Amino acid sequence: MFFPHNHTSLLLKNDVLHSRRNMLKGLALLLAAGPFSLFARTSCASSEKHRILIAYFSHTGNTRAVARQIHSLVGGDLLELQTTQSYPTDHDDTVRQAEQECEDGFRPQLSTRFSENMNEYDVIFVGYPVWVYTMPMALYSFFERFPFPGKTIVPFSTHMGSGLADGPEQIARLCPQAGVLDGIAIRGNLVAESQESVEHWLRQSGVTDFSRT
Repeated sequence: MFFPHNHTSLLLKNDVLHSRRNMLKGLALLLAAGPFSLFARTSCASSEKHRILIAYFSHTGNTRAVARQIHSLVGGDLLELQTTQSYPTDHDDTVRQAEQECEDGFRPQLSTRFSENMNEYDVIFVGYPVWVYTMPMALYSFFERFPFPGKTIVPFSTHMGSGLADGPEQIARLCPQAGVLDGIAIRGNLVAESQESVEHWLRQSGVTDFSRT
């Protein structure tokens, strides 16, 4: 078989191209696995523990229940966001108040006592019920006070058909220097039986690789 005089050079070039292709394929697989998987692998290689905060706002108790499910699986600290002025117990009255707050861009005052070390958390799960196709305005108050630069934020919601709504987009807008990962949305009437779904989501995300604190 005839080989050109630069055959060895071509073989070397092919080896380099092959190595680059393999590297790119590997990178593509890591990227496809999602940023949380990459972050989790990094955490496994590190001896340092990642501090986890699970902050949530709950009106009927559904979001609180999901927050506790997450806490039972990943550990960390639980923090319930509460407002100085409580919301009505009647559903329709709550919807009307939420609509008005949204229209006015109102920021409710939070009565929650926050740690002085809020910026020491590495991963912040944030839960909310979907009100008027967005997060309750209490979450806007929270993120404007704590934008968590350089941290990882993981949203979760309870809803009756709106999924996460525009929560992740709003969080990314309010926290431009944080990483906002894919979240999970649980229908309000399925919260009691959502433990398995939450665990599956956490495992798929790689969150369960984090050291418990």
